[in-house]
Amino acid sequence: MTETLRRYDVLLVEDDIDLGALMGSYLARGGLDARTAHSGSSALRLLENVQPKVAVLDFRLPDMDGVELSQKIIQVVPDLRIIMMSGAIDFLEQDLLEKIGIKVFVNKPVPLRALLRAVLQLLQERT
Repeated sequence: MTETLRRYDVLLVEDDIDLGALMGSYLARGGLDARTAHSGSSALRLLENVQPKVAVLDFRLPDMDGVELSQKIIQVVPDLRIIMMSGAIDFLEQDLLEKIGIKVFVNKPVPLRALLRAVLQLLQERT
């Protein structure tokens, strides 16, 4: 018997525990069902049991960068919408980001209201 994956709105991957909690609670107050991971490997383990509609990924993670994580996540959830956030990934061009499935890039520190709007917009595009 195959177990059904639980669907939820957002996978938030942020290695700063306090910032991840703040962002996750803000998204929850905005009406979204969010799960938070603090590394790429923990995010991939989460995907074994749940399936998000949007992922918000920090570029700099302790075990892999956000581009590598996005490529692995897309193999598991091909239609996932991805938002990449970082203070410094100027070397990545928009064409490359789109090619690997990243729909939105935001600079850190990310204004929480803008993050919520971006997630809601991507969720709306999926319907």
